Amino acid sequence: MGNLKNSMKSLKMALLKYLPLCLAASLLGISLISKFTSAAAERYRSVHPITAVNVNGSAVTWESTGSPTILFLIEKADYLLIPLWVIFCVAAAGFIFYSRELKEPIGILMKASKKIADNELDFHVQYHKDNELGILCTAFEDMRGKLFDSNLEIWHHIEERRRLSAAFSHDLRTPLTVLSGYVELMQNYGDRLTAEKRDDILNKMQQQVSRLTHYTEKMNAVQKLEDISPMPKEVGLEELCSALGETGRLVAADKEFSISRFGNGAVYTDTELLMQVYENMVSNAVRYAESRIDVTVSTSDYKLCISVCDDGRGFSEEAVEKASKPFFRDEQNSDMHFGLGLYICKILCGKLGGDLIIENGENGGGKVTAEIFLQKLIKS
Repeated sequence: MGNLKNSMKSLKMALLKYLPLCLAASLLGISLISKFTSAAAERYRSVHPITAVNVNGSAVTWESTGSPTILFLIEKADYLLIPLWVIFCVAAAGFIFYSRELKEPIGILMKASKKIADNELDFHVQYHKDNELGILCTAFEDMRGKLFDSNLEIWHHIEERRRLSAAFSHDLRTPLTVLSGYVELMQNYGDRLTAEKRDDILNKMQQQVSRLTHYTEKMNAVQKLEDISPMPKEVGLEELCSALGETGRLVAADKEFSISRFGNGAVYTDTELLMQVYENMVSNAVRYAESRIDVTVSTSDYKLCISVCDDGRGFSEEAVEKASKPFFRDEQNSDMHFGLGLYICKILCGKLGGDLIIENGENGGGKVTAEIFLQKLIKS
């Protein structure tokens, strides 16, 4: 507050700098006006001399070739000219003060106000004089910065919701594809299946529905993908690989599919998020594969690795670097997908304490590996 009071004096001091100039100009003007009117009156008298003087008692009158009224006006002109000159000097000092001290910051503030009114916040209010208007411009810049940050935060929030909605829509497609495969199987071969097989298929469909329900609830509870909280539980590696194989075959459709397991025991992780990662990896491989998809599941120490390989043309150098970025698409039929699958895998792998590795296989084709660092690995 003390600094503010000190700076509040500065405009007053700046105004006081112009007062001596105004006073000096006024005094000089008054002196010149007085001399000018006196000289003009003398000149008028010399041009129009007195021709007669009349004395009537105590009254004295004179006669001249000039007009007494004009002479009177010349003699008294300083009574009008001096106030006008003083007013002019004050006005001139005020104009100079405005031009040098007020015009620039007021113009800056007016432009800034118009830009803010038009919702244009990508600018800066810069005026560095240490006076009241300098403080006002600094306060205006602070306000602009806070508005900019607020709008940016709102934009980020909207963008996160859009990204989350896109990811949610994307992730619904694969479970729906799995369910569609089960429905098609029941429709085409239901009368040939044993009761036990039908019950097994219905049970798996129920599991898919339950997983979709849980995933929907989880996604509705978060504001962005990074807010997802894993809920780990123990699951046997053999059981996990069986679920991965079943889902992989349905997603691969007409592609040849194989899955290999290396390791035994049980793992401790969020299987719902893990399945989302896996389904996106297989869906990505289906788009690139010529005819075959191979999955490898292995455990070592506290790490679970799931690799999905295809026999397609492999990733380009750009794709290896950017395939896990949101909305990246590196294929001719890029309008067929959103470029979100591997990005979602990357985010979810991170939430599971791991990472996503994108590379090309030793024998060609693409290879995507999800490395999940487990909270604990339970060995049999």
